[in-house]
Amino acid sequence: MPPLPLAKILNVALPSLAGEARAVVDVLACKNGLLPPAGDVATFLGLRTRHQVARTLRRASLPPLEELAGWTRLFYWVLQWEQTGASLLALARQSHLEPATCYRLVRRLMGQPWSRVRRGGTAGAIMRFRTVWKDSGMQQLVLQPYWQAAARQGDGTGRALAVGGGDFRSDFSIRAVRRPPRPVDDPVGRPRGVLASRLGITGYPFDVSIAADGSAWLTRLHAAVLERLHLQPLASTGGIRVGIAPTRVIVAPSGERAWVTNQFTKDVAVVDLAWRRRTGSIAMEGDPLGAVLSPDARTLYVSTNLDRLCVCALTDNGGRIVRSTALPLACTELAIHPAGNRLYVPTWKAGHLLELDARSLSITHRYDVGGQPLGVALSTDGLRLYCGNERGWLDLVHLPTGKIVRRTFDTPVDEVAVTPDQTVVYASLRTAGRIAMVDAHTLACVGTLQTGGLPRHIAFDRAGSVAIVANEAGWVDLVR
Repeated sequence: MPPLPLAKILNVALPSLAGEARAVVDVLACKNGLLPPAGDVATFLGLRTRHQVARTLRRASLPPLEELAGWTRLFYWVLQWEQTGASLLALARQSHLEPATCYRLVRRLMGQPWSRVRRGGTAGAIMRFRTVWKDSGMQQLVLQPYWQAAARQGDGTGRALAVGGGDFRSDFSIRAVRRPPRPVDDPVGRPRGVLASRLGITGYPFDVSIAADGSAWLTRLHAAVLERLHLQPLASTGGIRVGIAPTRVIVAPSGERAWVTNQFTKDVAVVDLAWRRRTGSIAMEGDPLGAVLSPDARTLYVSTNLDRLCVCALTDNGGRIVRSTALPLACTELAIHPAGNRLYVPTWKAGHLLELDARSLSITHRYDVGGQPLGVALSTDGLRLYCGNERGWLDLVHLPTGKIVRRTFDTPVDEVAVTPDQTVVYASLRTAGRIAMVDAHTLACVGTLQTGGLPRHIAFDRAGSVAIVANEAGWVDLVR
C-alpha cells in the first residue's frame, strides 16, 4: 500500500492515469521515490522485461522511469518539509543519498534552488511538473487544497483528527453458533507442528487459502499472480494473472470461485478457479486491502487504504458496492462472526478492535487493546476472538463478557490462525522468523516453528492435517 499522503500528491499530479502506468507510480510512492531496479518493477507488474515498463510509461506520456522516480523523490521531500520541517540535508542522509546529488536534482527538475522550491510547497512542485510535461488537463480546482494548506502554514493553526471517542456498547449478546454434528468418518485435528517441506516461490508470497479440494491458492504480492499449489507433494501447478499487487485471497466454500484484492489496480478480481481465469472484477475507491466473505457467500466486505469499509453485493461476474463507512486506519485484516451478523476490524495504529453490525455497519462495541492490532481470527463457536499486535502481544477476547487475556512476546505479532480442532492458535512472528503455537484457551506456549524469513498468513486444510505458511522472503512451508 503506497504511503497515502504521497500517493494523493501523485494522484493530483497525474489524475488520469490507470492500469499499469498508475501501478508504476504507486510502486515509486511505496519507495518514496527511491528507484528500484527496472526488472523488479516489471516483475511487480507481471511484465517480462524492463523494456515493457518503458513502453508502458511512453504510452501514458510519462517520463522515463528514472526521471519519474526523481520527481517522486522531490514531491516526498517537499511533503516532508511541509509536515515536519525536515531539511533536505537530513532527508538525504535518512535515505542514504549523497546530499549534493539531491540538491542538484532539485535544481535540475525545478530550475530553482531548494530554498525557493520549499517555499513554493506542494502546489508549486505539482505546477512545475505539469508544466514540464505539457499536461493541459491541469485545473486550479485540483490544487486548491494544497494552496489553502500553504496559506495556513504561517498562522500556526492546526487541527486534530479525532478517531476515537466514546464507548460503543450495546445490549447485544453473542451466542454460540450451533452446528450439526460432524460425521464420525470426518475427524478434525491439527498438524503435529513439524516443518515437513519447503517450496521456493518469488514475488513476496503473502496470503494463502486452502480450497475444498485440498489445493492451496497463494497471492504473490510483487508478481501480479495468484499461484495454485498442490500439497502432497508440495509443488506449484501454475498461476493466474489477477491484477497488480494481489494481497488477500478469499475462496468460496464450494472452492469454485475466489476473490482477490488488487491494491494497485484498485479492484477486487473475481476468479474462476476451475477454469483458472479472471472472469470479472469489483471496482473500488482507493486500494483494496483486506476482505472477508459472509457465511452465505453473497456479500464481500472489503477495507481500503482510504480508511473505509465497503459492503459488496456479489454477482456471477463481479459485484457492486452497496454501502460503506469510514474506519480509522484500516488494515489488511478482517473477520466475520460465524453467525454472519458481526464484523471485527482491527484499526491499525489507532489501537482499537471494532465490532460492527454486518448489516448497518454501525459500531456495536469497541475493544481498546492499544498498540497496533493487526491479525484477527475467530473460533468456530463465535465465542473467542484472537488479535495479534505489532507492539508485541496476542489478545484473546471472550466475546460474551468482553474479558481480554493477553500474552506478551519479545517481537511483533502479525497474522493469527486457529487450528480446525480449535485447540491451538498459530501466530506469525514475522520479524523474528518464527511461528508461535499457543493454547487456544490459556495462550500458554505449546510449541515454536523456526521458519526463518518473514512468515505471514497461515492456512489449514479442512481435516487439520497440514498447514501452509506464506513467507515474504520467497517460499512457502508445509507443516504437518
